[in-house]
Amino acid sequence: MAEKLNVLKARIKAVTSTHKITKTMDMIARSKTAKILTIEQGMRPYTQKLNRIVEELSHSDMDHLHPLLSPKKTIKNIILFVITSSRGLCGSYNTKILDEAMERIRHHYRHGRTVELHVLGKKGEVYFEKQNIPISRKYPRIDEESTFDDCATVVQRFMHDYVVDNASRVEVIYTRYYTRVVHIPKIKSLIPMIPDEEDIEGRKVKKQIDYLIEPNIDDVLKEVVPLAIKTYFYFMITSSFLSENAERAIAMRNATDNAERLIEDLKNKANRARQEHITNELLDIIGGSEAIN
Repeated sequence: MAEKLNVLKARIKAVTSTHKITKTMDMIARSKTAKILTIEQGMRPYTQKLNRIVEELSHSDMDHLHPLLSPKKTIKNIILFVITSSRGLCGSYNTKILDEAMERIRHHYRHGRTVELHVLGKKGEVYFEKQNIPISRKYPRIDEESTFDDCATVVQRFMHDYVVDNASRVEVIYTRYYTRVVHIPKIKSLIPMIPDEEDIEGRKVKKQIDYLIEPNIDDVLKEVVPLAIKTYFYFMITSSFLSENAERAIAMRNATDNAERLIEDLKNKANRARQEHITNELLDIIGGSEAIN
């Protein structure tokens, strides 16, 4: 009986230690989520306004004036940028995004296209290496602290590849943040830029719009279109990091709650074992006393 009680005490000590760790990780994840959410909320209206401009231009007769808005006639080679995490303990965050990525890769293979895979995050790197899918480029220097300029450098290379016809399309698979508990994998065409309705201020344009742009159409488009693409990419990176930390906060909160319930259950079992041990000792003492008498 004493041995059983010692085992329960050891388990209580171990679970209590784990509880402290998960509770701390929960607090850190919540803090990071709040910090990144502030950035994302500040970016969202700006991104949507830029996307609105690009969307309206795509319905005008000026879309041919900028190569980054003009789709290729033949789709033969795809640059696929997949955003995963470098750390674990974030629920199904990586599983969902990697499942989406594999399905997209198969889709392109079925259509006879080549896929140049770019991966952000160690979890994605390890996964694709196990699947024997070659990774063209990794991005270990991009993390939660990366700036707009850091991400813009990546997009600059993609824009060059598209213009010189090294890529027929540049796609990004990322996780879109909606609420603290809703985070959904998305596939977006970055180049040519085709923003979804949820990423555009107001509603999508259904008709052609004529613009008068001053002082020079070419100069305006040369500045606006690359800026919109870089901003959209940075928004997707930010949304992914936000979703990752939100998922981690949920996972650690659930782990903390489970640990608390387990500790309570183990304490109840330990108390019952202690009472049983005391009762048995009393019975032994009483029995021994009666035997002497």
